[in-house]
Amino acid sequence: MPRLVMLSASTLSASILRATFRYATFMGFIFFGIKGNRTDGCLVAQNRYRYKGFCILSRILVCVLYGYLSIVDILWVLDNTHLTILACIRLGCNIICAFVILMMQFWFGQRVLRLVNCYFRLFRKVNALPGCEDVGFGGRRELTLLFFKVICLLSQIFCELPQLYSQFSLEACIEVICETYTDVGGSMIGHMCFVGYLSIGALYAQLNRYVRHELRRQLRSLEQPNGCQAGRRELKAAGCRLDECLSIYVEIERVGSAFHRLMEIPLCLILMFSFLSMAVVSYYIMLNKFRDFSLWLLVIRLFVDVVLLTLAIHGACSSSRVVRRLSLENCYVSERNDWHMKMEMFLSRLNLYEFRVCPLGLFEISNELILVFLSGLVTYLTYILQYSMQTNQI
Repeated sequence: MPRLVMLSASTLSASILRATFRYATFMGFIFFGIKGNRTDGCLVAQNRYRYKGFCILSRILVCVLYGYLSIVDILWVLDNTHLTILACIRLGCNIICAFVILMMQFWFGQRVLRLVNCYFRLFRKVNALPGCEDVGFGGRRELTLLFFKVICLLSQIFCELPQLYSQFSLEACIEVICETYTDVGGSMIGHMCFVGYLSIGALYAQLNRYVRHELRRQLRSLEQPNGCQAGRRELKAAGCRLDECLSIYVEIERVGSAFHRLMEIPLCLILMFSFLSMAVVSYYIMLNKFRDFSLWLLVIRLFVDVVLLTLAIHGACSSSRVVRRLSLENCYVSERNDWHMKMEMFLSRLNLYEFRVCPLGLFEISNELILVFLSGLVTYLTYILQYSMQTNQI
């Protein structure tokens, strides 16, 4: 029964990823296609040059139009100082994120394709291991995180609909479409980071399950009850399995590090913009006497996005360290020195290739990051609340 639940969760997760891939392609963020190889049917990411050019040109056009409409609103429509500051921050964040997307599509397009194909190759290698034959993605943890991510995506789309219904006109439609397109494009960077780190965690978790159950069982089966040592052929086969697991661990860390180097600056920008937006919007909510429900939803969505991204990164980093606690060195197989040397090399290289996420070397992303930010935000808002009450602004 647990195996059926795991298979069902992995299948649902794969379906969610396929749906979000089509959604990101429709929004002009993903410029490549995924097709099965003609020789073996394996999934391969292929460049779509015409659609890539269309995405670049349409994003430039929409960003210019969005910038013009936003500047008009800031200069002539908005009469509230705090709303003007919020609009300026939103405009700056969206334009910078749009520039990052254009750079990734135009300048780093081939690098992104190679990285996606490396992910596909890694999943094929892990799924080819005995007992790991699976057609889905991850397990119940990955499904839970993806479910909440889909809720955030849907809330971001539907939050603009009330504005469209309240003032339905051609100009309002164009403005809402431009705002939605740029907002979704900016948040797609964070979603891409989330899926990339979640995939690294899923690969580590699946390989750890194989080492914990299948590999340990195979090593223990070599222990002879009468005190005799295992044969040379059995030791050679076990050594090949260790080398195969080690090569996959090293490749997961290499691909994860390559993805982190590619998304290092965008990840810092997304975290900085999210924290800044939450702080400024929370301050405006307090000045507005906690009456704007739509802004509350915005703060909650931003916070959930940051929490999901942090959980995905923390899961990948912690899964890379799980194999050290499996006590493989306690599996007595042989007294041969070459076997003990191979086991020591396996464990020492696992300690060497630990996966870590430290953007620009400034801080390491983990669950403690959320607590640090929350404590700082609560302290800041408490000070603002006390000051506003003393000056009769609230």
